[in-house]
Amino acid sequence: MGKTFPFTKLSVFFVLCSIYVFGFAHLGAFAYDRLFSSDQPFPEGTKIGNIDVSTLSYPKAEDEINHKIEEWKGNQSMTLSYMDTSISLDSEIFQFDPAASLQGATQGGEAPLLVSLEGLDSLLSSNEVNTSMLDLEGLGQEIREHAANLDDTDETLPIEDFFIQSDAIGIISEINMEGITSTPGLQNLFDTYEEIELEGSSSFSLLTFLNEEAFTGMSNQELSTFASYLYQLILPTNFEVIERHQGRELPEGIDLGFEAYVNQDQGDDFIFTNPNDAEYKIILNRLGDSFTLALTGAEMPYEIIVDRRNEQTFKPKVITQYSPYLNKGEVKVKEEGRNGMKIEVWRSFETKNGELLKEERISEDFYLPVFKEELHSMKDYVVEKPEPTAETNESASGSQNEVVPAGESSDPTDQYGPANPKETEENASPENADGEDVLPSETDLSLSNMK
Repeated sequence: MGKTFPFTKLSVFFVLCSIYVFGFAHLGAFAYDRLFSSDQPFPEGTKIGNIDVSTLSYPKAEDEINHKIEEWKGNQSMTLSYMDTSISLDSEIFQFDPAASLQGATQGGEAPLLVSLEGLDSLLSSNEVNTSMLDLEGLGQEIREHAANLDDTDETLPIEDFFIQSDAIGIISEINMEGITSTPGLQNLFDTYEEIELEGSSSFSLLTFLNEEAFTGMSNQELSTFASYLYQLILPTNFEVIERHQGRELPEGIDLGFEAYVNQDQGDDFIFTNPNDAEYKIILNRLGDSFTLALTGAEMPYEIIVDRRNEQTFKPKVITQYSPYLNKGEVKVKEEGRNGMKIEVWRSFETKNGELLKEERISEDFYLPVFKEELHSMKDYVVEKPEPTAETNESASGSQNEVVPAGESSDPTDQYGPANPKETEENASPENADGEDVLPSETDLSLSNMK
């Protein structure tokens, strides 16, 4: 055995050398034919991305690809959208590699057009995009796919779709429902539900939720109160309001601009959408007669500020009526009236550094004024006729102290005033054929007060 062992090792060495030389010769010949044989055309069906290189030699195929790339770079208008900001992608950011793409082409098959991106991170940072919370690889892959296909259509990719949802769950918004009356319906709602889940990329309807839960016993007023504070809770987020209604009068305890009127009988609902992939929760908490709402979930990549602007007040008209049962100078108020109100609610999106990204008007609420109604004495409706001068005494007839209704002639038939008292000219309201007061329509009222 000792004499044959060196011979065996030597044999194995020669066998391995033979395999190496044989393999290198064949593979080298294949590589040479594949890469350096310029005259060999690509077979039918060979494509690089969307570019057909069938029957083309290697140099011609590379020229064709370069031509298509330069043509695409001159026409492409790919952009990234972030809030109200539009970020154009310069053609220099795309780095194509036609040679490597051709090397990956198979016989009669398809190979991707290889492209890389240069300077995407700095481009986004210069446009106030918080890249630390952005899936740059996912965004880059999406951009590369569009570029590799040499799409000739305008492409706009929303950056918001690539923000990474934070794993940390915190309080996004919190509302203390101060100034409202603690009613049995609200107490029952807060005692029944500790939290309401808002699934990602889904809508929430208050009436649908209550119907599916078979929860009953709340009045329209109680539902409107809850919906109004729910509306105020989601405003400092990127949630989108789908349906919101407004009543004729601002409810007590609800701040101007934040009403969300709900009517079960008429189907007036409050609906909003959670556009994020992450789930959020509404936390309901009751302590005695105090109620609080909190929205919890993943942190958002920007600050959202809600403010109210352009608040206006419209004074009501005064409707004056007369009564023979009141003493002269006596006035009774039948309806106190109410000022009309108008306000706009805006939402601003800012970076963590305070740079404004976008602002949008969420709503414009308007409440019509309510007329003030006053009842005056009939004796205040007539005035004494001025005493005639010496020049008119000779031709004057009748009593010197004759009284006539204000604004009326001195016809003797009118000396005791009209049978049906009217308003003064300043506060007069139109009358119908029966002599009854007809209040202006809401449209007329709003127009008159807007002037």
